[in-house]
Formats: sequence, C-alpha cells, structure tokens
Amino acid sequence: MNLWVISAGLSVAAGCWLAINELSPGRPNLRSAIERLGGSGEGSHGDPGRARMGLRLDKRLSTLAPWLHVPDADLRLLQRDRSDWLATKVTCGALGICLVPALGGLLAIAGHTVPWTVPVVGMLTVGLVLFFAPDVVTRVNAAERRTDFRHALTSYLDLVVLERGAGAAPTEALEAAAEVGRGWAFEQISRALGKARNACRPPWEGLSELANEIGIAELADLATIAGVAGQEGARILDTLSARAESMRAAALAAAKARAGSRSTTMVLPIAMLASGFLVLLIFPDFYRLFG
Repeated sequence: MNLWVISAGLSVAAGCWLAINELSPGRPNLRSAIERLGGSGEGSHGDPGRARMGLRLDKRLSTLAPWLHVPDADLRLLQRDRSDWLATKVTCGALGICLVPALGGLLAIAGHTVPWTVPVVGMLTVGLVLFFAPDVVTRVNAAERRTDFRHALTSYLDLVVLERGAGAAPTEALEAAAEVGRGWAFEQISRALGKARNACRPPWEGLSELANEIGIAELADLATIAGVAGQEGARILDTLSARAESMRAAALAAAKARAGSRSTTMVLPIAMLASGFLVLLIFPDFYRLFG
C-alpha cells in the first residue's frame, strides 16, 4: 500500500510540475521577435532554453529510436515545430505511464487491492496510446488543412487565369494573384513567391519547393505548368482552367463520398434508437404477461 501511495504522490507532483511549467510565461527572446517582424521566423518562438531542450530531445530520440516516424510535411503545413511536437509526444506518454499508478494508489488508499499485473499492463497500454495520440491528431489536422489549401488553390488558379487574360506575364500573374487573395493559404503562396524573388529565382521554383514541403501535389502541377509557360512561352489559360475545373470536380466527388460515408454510419444509431423505442413499447406487455 505504501508503494501505491508513493507512486500516486509522485504522479500528482509530476503533473503539477508540468502544468506549472506550461502555464508560466517564458522569458522574451529578442531574436525571435525580430525574426517574426521580418517574416522569416517559422520555428519555435518560445524562450531559448526551451528551444535548446527541444533540440536535445530531438537528437536523443533520433539516436535512441531511429524508427520513430516524424511527419515533417504535416508539421510544416500546420506550422508546428518538430522539437515541440516530439516534446508533446514524450509528455503525453509520461502522463499515460503515471496515470495508472496514480489510479492504483487511489484504489489502495480506498482499501481495494489490485494485482500488480493490472497496473503494469495498463501503464504500458495507456502510455503507448497517449504516446502515439499526437500522430493521429496531427494526421487528421493536416488532412483537413490540405483540403482547405486545395480549395484555396482552386481560387488561386482562377485568379492567375484572369491575370493572364488581362495580359500579365506568368511571373506577374502568379504574384498578383497571390496578393489579391486572403487567408493562410494565400499567405503561404505569397511567402514562397517572395522568397524566390528575393533569391533571384523564378516564382515556379518557389511554388515547387512549397509543394514539396507541405505535400500538395496540385501545387507542384501548377509550378510545372507555370515553368513551361515561363521558359517556352506556351499558352496556359486553357490548361489552368481545365486544371481548376478538375480540382473542383475532385473536391465535389470527395465531399459526396464523405457525405455518403456519414449517411452510412448514421444507420447504426438510427437502428439502435428504433430498437430502444420498440423495447419501450413491448416492455409493459411482457411485464404484465410474465409478472
């Protein structure tokens, strides 16, 4: 019993320490503030001590667990730092490991004896589940983010077609269309075009790099089409219009598929509700018959 009480106390103390550490404000970093004002800071904007701790954790996990998959493209799309994400995984796993001994300690205090195999198996199971929970959350959020980006990219293609129809060059059309649009997707495209312009490179190379970073194949196709138009002088109005139309058709088909899957999953709750209603109707007769 004393062992369970000690484990519960250590778990509660660790949870309090993590909560205080996360809620306490960090020291301001002048370099990060200057990078944010200049628009070049895309990493972690916390205090430097936490950033160094995250880098050490990243290196240690890369050495101890090289098989551990890190979704870099999803993290870049969600604008999350790799070190912070790994720290979140480790924190969730540690909390899952500490949760079961804490519950066992509370049961021991209440006078209920639990076999030692149950807390050990539960500790490992909950720890593993919470350790891999950030992977699932990141994958789901990134999929939704990519869907939103594809919708915005369709509008961006239409704007590029309008700019080209007005007589703008491929480079001018790509940059002007990015400045017209609003939203985080247009900001990402505008940032990629500005980075390519500052490096004295063609804008389609910036779009291609952005597509590789965040994993959007449609943006890579746009970069290829713009590159052909810029280097060979090909007409791209019809190609871009057809590409935008095909993206709209694909988005509509995906929306219909999601709606169909949700309609299918609603069959089970409706059937359970109907079964419960029938049980309520039949129960009084059965009660009178057999009572």
